[in-house]
Amino acid sequence: MIRVDATSFVPIYEQIKKEILRLVATGRLKVHDPLPSIRDLAAELIVNPNTVARAYRELEQDGLVSALKGRGSFVARRPEPGADKGVRAHLVRVMDEAVTEARKFGLGEGDIRAVFEERLRVGGDNKKIGRQA
Repeated sequence: MIRVDATSFVPIYEQIKKEILRLVATGRLKVHDPLPSIRDLAAELIVNPNTVARAYRELEQDGLVSALKGRGSFVARRPEPGADKGVRAHLVRVMDEAVTEARKFGLGEGDIRAVFEERLRVGGDNKKIGRQA
């Protein structure tokens, strides 16, 4: 259910958060549904358990997930429509990092734009469960 892309400029914990929000927004996860355990999800995605724990902790701080000691983490509430003002700020930050990284490799504006437009066309179509290599 949760997919991450190891080649992305977006940190894995951010991708996990985004995926959980997507699952809740699309109704695949409902309020009070349990999330996978930190260890199970880390093993499935082949990531450090601290990465999953960070994603869960930030979702809990946002009030979208509740953790019950000894019982696990659960969906606490659905995000409110239009309440994702942080999404734009997050995307700006991620895109700034991507542009900075591309410039480190000597790519010019046209090359960066071409990569971005390609990802707009095919992004999401080649994702598989687990990490992308």
